[in-house]
Parts: sequence; structure tokens; C-alpha cells
Amino acid sequence: MNWLKCYDNISYGIRSVVLYYILYNIIFALTHLILLSIFSFFHFLLDHDMNTIENWLNRNTWEILSVSKLAASLCIYKFVRLNRYVDTRIKDLINNESFFPSDKIIGFSLYLLVFVYAFIVQFGGGVSTGQFKEELFYSSFIGSFLFYFIDILVLYFFITSFELKKKDYTKVLYSSLFVFILTTKITLPYLNKFYVFLIIHFISLFYLAKLKRGMDCFYYSLFVIAPLSSLYGLDIVWDNAYSLFSYQSEPPSYGLLLIWGLGLGYFHLSRLD
Repeated sequence: MNWLKCYDNISYGIRSVVLYYILYNIIFALTHLILLSIFSFFHFLLDHDMNTIENWLNRNTWEILSVSKLAASLCIYKFVRLNRYVDTRIKDLINNESFFPSDKIIGFSLYLLVFVYAFIVQFGGGVSTGQFKEELFYSSFIGSFLFYFIDILVLYFFITSFELKKKDYTKVLYSSLFVFILTTKITLPYLNKFYVFLIIHFISLFYLAKLKRGMDCFYYSLFVIAPLSSLYGLDIVWDNAYSLFSYQSEPPSYGLLLIWGLGLGYFHLSRLD
């Protein structure tokens, strides 16, 4: 059959990385579902009504997602190490990295934070102070950081473990991006406008991972993704309901894509280290 021939033409490295990433996402989705069921069950035992349960789950969505991602990453890490002849450890990946981000990622991050804020002010109906709640701010900040960074760390581990060739990166990017969006849609059914952020953040992190810039991935996740979510209200779970700043209308996606495209172009062409 044609699809079998296509599968045979795909290199072992690509198949391994994609299949293990799919397995990781299956574990993540199942863990997320199990946690939701457990928490709901205990609420029912306490005779809480549906509104109380829904409000509690909504307030703790980031915590549940983070625990699910961490559990899935630990499971797949142990599974890959047990089934691989090459013993690749996370600490080995970290030891090969500089503990300081590059000048380019610092410039890229500052550019994004400034221009996205200006874009929201101009095309999002202005910025006002939102219903800021400190505990939810930290949940959004840490949760959004882990949501993307864990995935790219898992992919980085797979790519290193299976010694993926650079010519294969594009196929892995398309495949893993599709899986990432699909799994996110399953766990967060009401994404609506936030698909654009899933795409641009994932592609940006994958590009940095392709360049073997693990610390830049960490920096981008911590100083771009997390602030945009918790400060600017670009939160895939709560929108701008609890962020420090709140916009009046949805900023157009094409403008955000243009800002990111110019930023990535600068990062790619810049000669800074």
C-alpha cells in the first residue's frame, strides 16, 4: 500500500522522534483526564454542586496541566532510556549548554515584548488594568512557561537521543506541531483565537532547539511566553480575565504573525552571538 511505502521512506530517526512524541502526548492527555476525574470524584464526595466543581477546575487548570506534562515527560524519559542503546541523560544536555542566554535571544525577547504591547494598545482597543489576582498570576506565569518548555525539552531529548539529521528537522517540526496542537485542543477545547500562539511559540522554540540553544529555549519560555500570558492577557486558559493588563478587543492575528516573522528574521540574520 502507498502509505506503507511512504512510511518505509521515512528515516528511522524521524519515525522514532515522532512516534515517541505521540506517545508522550498520549500519556499527557490520559494523565490530564485521570486527574480531572479524580478531583471531580472527591468534589462529588463532598456534595459540591457542578458550578463549584467547574470553578475549582477552572481556577486550577494550569496546575493540572503542569502536573500532567511533568508526569508524562518523566514517563517517556524513563521509557526511552530503557529502550535505547545510547544512554542520553538530561544532565548531559544541560552540561553541554552555556548557562547564559545569547545576545540575540535577549534582543529578540525585548523586541517581542515591546512591539506586542504596542500592537495590543493600537489594535486591541487599548490596555487597561485587569482583575489582577496574585495567586492566579503565578499560576499563569509558571504554568504557561512549563506548558511549552517541557514539550520542547522532550523533543530536544528525542532529537539528541536518535541523532536526527538537520535535513530531517522540517518533517519533525510539521509532525510534532500537528500533534502538539491536536493534544492541546483535546485538553483545552475552548482555544478559539489562541491557535496562533501555539504555532508561533512552538516554531520559535523548535527553531532554537534546532540550533542547539537550550538556554535560549529556557529564556524565551520564561521571559516571552510567561509574561505575554500573565501580564498581557494572551493566556490560552483564561484569556485576559486575570492578567495584569486587559485589552478591549481581540488583536488581529496577522499582525502578531508579522511581528514574530520579523523578529525571527532578525534572529536568523543577526551576527550577534
